[in-house]
Amino acid sequence: MIIKVTNDLKKQDIWANGVELASIMGKDRIKGKRVLVFPETKKMHVHTFSGPVLMTDTYKISKLDAIKRDTLFALFGHKPRIVEYDGISTYWDESHVNVWCPSIDTLLFAKALKKIKPKLSKFKTGIEIGCGSGFLSKYVLEKNKNFKNFIVNDISKYAIKSAKDNINSKSASFYIGDGINKIKGKKFDLMICNPPYVPRPGSIGDNPYEGINLLKYFLQEGQKHLNPGGIIITNISSLCEDMVLETLPTMKMTVLEKMTVPLKVNNIMNNKVWLNYLLKQRHLQKKHKGGYDYWQGLKIVMLENK
Repeated sequence: MIIKVTNDLKKQDIWANGVELASIMGKDRIKGKRVLVFPETKKMHVHTFSGPVLMTDTYKISKLDAIKRDTLFALFGHKPRIVEYDGISTYWDESHVNVWCPSIDTLLFAKALKKIKPKLSKFKTGIEIGCGSGFLSKYVLEKNKNFKNFIVNDISKYAIKSAKDNINSKSASFYIGDGINKIKGKKFDLMICNPPYVPRPGSIGDNPYEGINLLKYFLQEGQKHLNPGGIIITNISSLCEDMVLETLPTMKMTVLEKMTVPLKVNNIMNNKVWLNYLLKQRHLQKKHKGGYDYWQGLKIVMLENK
């Protein structure tokens, strides 16, 4: 399946491709002969969603006619999956264990990067901490050929596999492990991080990537890792904004993009203690809209080391 989102994030096109054409879309005969497999470049448009707020919007799918509904559920349950935005795409399959496919906040982040392309065109060094699928690192490197050294980091070996499978750039180097330790004593022109941003009471103290610790570090300590004129781009949720900005950063902070999205994480929705904490103490909005009950605001922000 191919998911292609327009540059303004207002439309999401779903395409079947490759083997799905025969196994799901009924294209299993050519001139009377059985066809089992098509090349992945062969595709067929299935549906266009307007105003996407999720990459997999089960509610919107469920409201379609039965054939299209079942077709889309089958496609969303199938791998591999390709996500494309602004001419950049990443490939996601079974080998990328426990790696999230690019989500709507990933593309909102890319939209923010697109907005500051003239600034990025002057940079030579960069790092992404917590690369996940590798989409954002690929976006930076494909859209800005000036980078000489760009570190792609994650604590998961499967995330780094996904990044390596998708990124083809001589400027990229890959590091599995604690990104904060990796950058000690180093400075960069660009640092990007789309971090965990949902706070949780009793977050595991020996895991700096649970909860909001990584985000707090970027906002409060990131400046010491920037060259003069360097910038940090990160994502802040309304669920944690007052916590991570309790002490205002010394750097100039600019909001590049913002969006209101459903909170749709099963591990949270099914954990009553966590969900109640977010509702009662962390500004989670309970409002039934578009098929979802819980909403948060996202902001992609830029911090500049003037």
